[in-house]
Amino acid sequence: MPEIPRLLSIAETATALSCSEANVYSLINAGKLAYVLVGKRKGYRVSADELQRFIESQTAQTKPAETKPTYRPRLRHIRL
Repeated sequence: MPEIPRLLSIAETATALSCSEANVYSLINAGKLAYVLVGKRKGYRVSADELQRFIESQTAQTKPAETKPTYRPRLRHIRL
């Protein structure tokens, strides 16, 4: 019999990611975090395996290159 994955609530997922529940919902709506819909009132659940996959996919990314600030000419006085 296959092992059933542990399902985490939104609050547990937010705690594991050290972010807000709204951020977890944003990740789900953006399609970056897979979920299971449990009933009508229980809401979303995220499997522990999926959470681990998401964390690994985010840590595997390289740091973006630093951008130099764009040159903005200094404004001298304005005559009207």
